[in-house]
This record gives sequence, C-alpha cells and structure tokens, in this order.
Amino acid sequence: MVLKKKTGKRVINNSKTNLKLKTDKVKKDVNENSFKDENYKEENPKTLGYYPVILFLLFIIIDRITKIWALTLAGKRVDFGILEFVYTTNTGAGFSILQNQNTLLSWIAVIALGVIIYYYSHFPKLGFLMIISGIIGNLIDRIMYGYVIDFINFKIWPIFNIADSLVFLGVVYTIIVWIREEKEKDKKKKISKKNGKEKYII
Repeated sequence: MVLKKKTGKRVINNSKTNLKLKTDKVKKDVNENSFKDENYKEENPKTLGYYPVILFLLFIIIDRITKIWALTLAGKRVDFGILEFVYTTNTGAGFSILQNQNTLLSWIAVIALGVIIYYYSHFPKLGFLMIISGIIGNLIDRIMYGYVIDFINFKIWPIFNIADSLVFLGVVYTIIVWIREEKEKDKKKKISKKNGKEKYII
C-alpha cells in the first residue's frame, strides 16, 4: 500500500511538472509573438547593406548626367509636342520665386537636409532617399554654377529637372506612406478596443 501511494504521488507530481512546462512554453510563445507583432519590424534585406547607398548614388548620377546633357542644348530645342527639352537656368527656387537669392537658397537647402536627416527614422526609406538626392542634386548646381540647370518642359508647368522630380515624387510617396500608417494605427486601435470590450463582457 505504501508503494502504491508513493507511485501515485510521483505520477501526480510528474503530471503537474509537465503541465507547468507546457503552460510556461505557451506563455513564452504568446509573449514572443506579441513582441514581434507590436514592437518588431522585420527589415527587408533590400533595405540593408549597400542598397540605399547604391540607390542614392544612382539618383545623383542620373541627375548629373542629364544636366550635363542639358548643357549641350544651349540655344537649341528638342520638341516632342507636349514635351520639350530646352536648356534654362534658374537663380531662384521653384516657380521662379526668390530670383537671384542663390546663397539664401543654398543655406535653406543645407538646413532642410539637416532636419530631414535628423528625422530620417520617420521617413520611408525610398521617400527619404529621393528627397535628399533631389536636394543635394540642386545644391551641387548652386555651389558649382550659382544657379540650377532646368531642361524638362511640359509647356503647362514651369521648366524643371530630375532633382526637382525626385523631391516632388519623394514627398508624394512619403505622404502616401504616412497616411497608410495612420490608417493602420487607427485600425489596430479599433480592433484592440473591440477585443477589450469583448474581454470585459466575458
């Protein structure tokens, strides 16, 4: 009888131990999953390593090459109907504002770069790279020539260049990403509130 009691105790103890181990494992898995879902953002391999640097340099090189090509258009026009390539210079900012204020605009560009780089974590990577590439592309012009080279003319819009396009598209892309992120946050808040109410009712 004593042996049976001891055996019974051992079986019960083993069952409790196994149950405790399983419970701990489940808790661990739940905690890990919630951490990954809420706090951990898995990085895309293409955003790591040299890809951002290569993309940044590619944007700058394309801007420089097209501007060097635009220099050959001096006194010429390449007309394709709604699109025309013509060499022009701009000593001001977009839409020809602040003309002959190259020094002021150069400092504004440097300050804007500093602010954007400081808050880079708030920007989507592609948007960030496009914006800083465009700003630097035009800043190089201002430092080298004292003006910005423009050559793309759609005839219904002020003449611009690749750097201008990069800044514009980068800003648009960034705004779209921010709007989507805000919608996702609102969606998650609604789901969490709904789950909280359900738990309270249960």
